[in-house]
Amino acid sequence: MLIEEISLRHFKRFREASFTLREGLNVVKGPNESGKSTLLQAVMAGLFWRADSTRREVRESVTWGESGGMRVELKGKSDGISFHLIKDFSARRAELTWEGERETDPGRIQERMREWLGIGSEAAFRATAGIRQDEVAGIAEGGRELGESLQAAVGGLEGGPGAVRAREALERELGEMLRGTKGAARNPGPLARIEEELASLSRRREELTRAVREREEARRRLAELEEESRRTEQRLEVLEALIKDTQERMDIEEDVEDFQRRYRMLESSIKLLEKDEELAKEEESRYAALREVLSEEGERLEDLERRRAAAGERIVGLSRNLEEAAALHPRPWAPWVMAAGLTLLLAGLAGVALSPYMLVLCLAGFGLATLSLVRGGYLRMHSASKRLQELRAQVEEVRAAEAEVARCMESIMVRAGCGSLEDFQRLRRGYAELRARREEIADRLRLLSAWGGDRARLEEEARSLAAEAGLRSRRLKELKGRTLDPEGLQQALREREELVRRMENLREERVRLEVILAGGEQEEELLSTEEELAQLEERKRRLTMRAKALELALQWLRRASRDSLDSVTARLEEMTGDYLSRITGGRYRKVSVEGEGLSVSVWSPEKGEEVKADSLSRGTVDQVYLAARLSLVEVICEGKNPPLLLDDPFVTFDSERLRRAMELLREYARGRQVVIFTCGDHYDLYADRVVTLAPA
Repeated sequence: MLIEEISLRHFKRFREASFTLREGLNVVKGPNESGKSTLLQAVMAGLFWRADSTRREVRESVTWGESGGMRVELKGKSDGISFHLIKDFSARRAELTWEGERETDPGRIQERMREWLGIGSEAAFRATAGIRQDEVAGIAEGGRELGESLQAAVGGLEGGPGAVRAREALERELGEMLRGTKGAARNPGPLARIEEELASLSRRREELTRAVREREEARRRLAELEEESRRTEQRLEVLEALIKDTQERMDIEEDVEDFQRRYRMLESSIKLLEKDEELAKEEESRYAALREVLSEEGERLEDLERRRAAAGERIVGLSRNLEEAAALHPRPWAPWVMAAGLTLLLAGLAGVALSPYMLVLCLAGFGLATLSLVRGGYLRMHSASKRLQELRAQVEEVRAAEAEVARCMESIMVRAGCGSLEDFQRLRRGYAELRARREEIADRLRLLSAWGGDRARLEEEARSLAAEAGLRSRRLKELKGRTLDPEGLQQALREREELVRRMENLREERVRLEVILAGGEQEEELLSTEEELAQLEERKRRLTMRAKALELALQWLRRASRDSLDSVTARLEEMTGDYLSRITGGRYRKVSVEGEGLSVSVWSPEKGEEVKADSLSRGTVDQVYLAARLSLVEVICEGKNPPLLLDDPFVTFDSERLRRAMELLREYARGRQVVIFTCGDHYDLYADRVVTLAPA
């Protein structure tokens, strides 16, 4: 990755500033307090800090006196891809654009930067791609071993203890904690001492527990009684309220039902009165004339109707007799038999003169004629004709009487306003029905109300009943959900009786338990013992968890150390040897890295064997460290080329060592970017670009 331009706003001493870098070796120089460390920190902020972070380091980086936040902007390239990164810490937002792509999510932006850098965190970057003056100076002065410094770089510890020392410290702490837990020890560790104290206190607790068990049980039972008494009293209160409300509801329902029944009766009476008034109006408007006629001509009209009915019945009887008489005819065969008989009789009479035997023929003809007269119906028809004349005369007589009665009734109908007898009869039937309905209404009114037909009194009583029913109904709504059905009420009454008896039993038992609990002091000691045991148990739990955590940390530390060292040792040896050969002019070519302590050995041509790097001169040790750190960047970043940031690491180098180191860096910087932050001018000769910072 190459950083071509970095722009700052309100970042510590830089209110507005922009710096341009390039590929190769860049030198940023300036006197103390000119902003070199600030610019280095700004690069870290642009590469690794989240724009939405609220950590103290972000807050403290804002220019003094500025109320808002700061802004860092980076432009550069990664694998030939141009990018533009903006982190606005005041607006808590970030934006990364590259090749038409745009990303604003802070987490995804950091993932993209890790992908381009090949390094996952700021601490790892500082421990690999960042070499500081104090690291090299510490090695030069003998205050820090070479292997320890390399361990910090490999583990990303940035100056902390190496993996080996960290593991040894964990092992010592774990051994001290577990001493005496698996066998006798003169000076047991904290876990063993706590276990001894726990055993002693547990025995004492058992003794106290046996002594106070009866009292403990009595106290527990007393607490149960108090709770049960409280629940029973609460339940009794609930039942009393339910029973009272239910009984009140039942009384109100009976009253409301009675009110409704009475109101319905009054309402029915009022409706009947209204109906009677309608019928009275109808009687007056429709039947007034008929009523007058009936009052004056009622008896005569009844007589005429009886006479008319009798005449009608007589006419019906006579008409039936007429029909019967008119229905008499000879049988179908009689004319033929009569004709045959007459023919034979005449033939016989004519032939008697010729032969006496013709008399038989006459007799046969006479017999047939007689048969037709008697059996054929000719004689019966002759007698019925006289009867028919008499019946017709009687019918005419009765019809004349009926006509006379009709004329009399018509005179009465005219007075009643009817044009025909049928209209008069319909009018009378309607009037009779109306009178019957009014009589029926009067009878029902007498049954429904004592006020009878007094409509005003009925309406007043109905309003009074409606008001009372409304009050009762509102009270019923208030009681809704707070009452029981009849079966539930019986159950509640039974439960109340049982609860009253239970309360008496509880009071008796409570008195007995209070007598048992009078006196005694073992409880206080037992409580104190329990508290002490709880504290010891908590201490033991914390120590046990600490021991397990230490064991787990040791396992992971050993595994991580083994895995990380196995993966980098071979390549580290090859690359370090190559870089060291260039720095030393080929004097030292072969480097070996061994063990978890990253012990570095260098092949000495003079001695013909490998020697520990720490046994060489301090200058050579510095050169070995620089070669190893450059190798680590390539090994750890796996083909990525993050910017190499050097904070004036060569101040202890003599001129020759400095020359060789800078030549190596110039060669290393081809296709990469190296930035040296320094106070002097001794790197300008080797720089591809020099950035000069003005003094504060």
